[in-house]
Amino acid sequence: MYEDLIDVLEKEFSLCTQLVELLQKEKDVIASLDPRALELLLGDKEAITTQIRVCDETREKILDNLGFKNKTISEVAGMAESSYRERLTSIASKFTSIIHSISELNRFNSILIEKSLYYIKTSYNFLNNFDVSARRKISVEV
Repeated sequence: MYEDLIDVLEKEFSLCTQLVELLQKEKDVIASLDPRALELLLGDKEAITTQIRVCDETREKILDNLGFKNKTISEVAGMAESSYRERLTSIASKFTSIIHSISELNRFNSILIEKSLYYIKTSYNFLNNFDVSARRKISVEV
């Protein structure tokens, strides 16, 4: 069962690494104000977070079977069979680091989004003051 737990944790860590890469790309996409690129990126993020959720559920089931319900990876490492302690401790450390990275990138991207929205609202209000409206796109097929 410990091998199954380690396999799931390694898969989940790999997905978290991919999420970090997407969050780093998201910074550039937000700054560029490219709605299509943002939409594609959000789709990729959603797919990865869904896979992470599946890993979480699998991990929780394995922990239940091992008798470690509602325990952190660090707690499990401390109580695990000696042959698995070092690997689980290492994984726990890696998760602490990557979760910190994800939190920081999310915080930074939230700030970027707030600033982008502020600039958009300011520009919109400026244009409205001069009675300028966006051109309407006309379908070529009509």
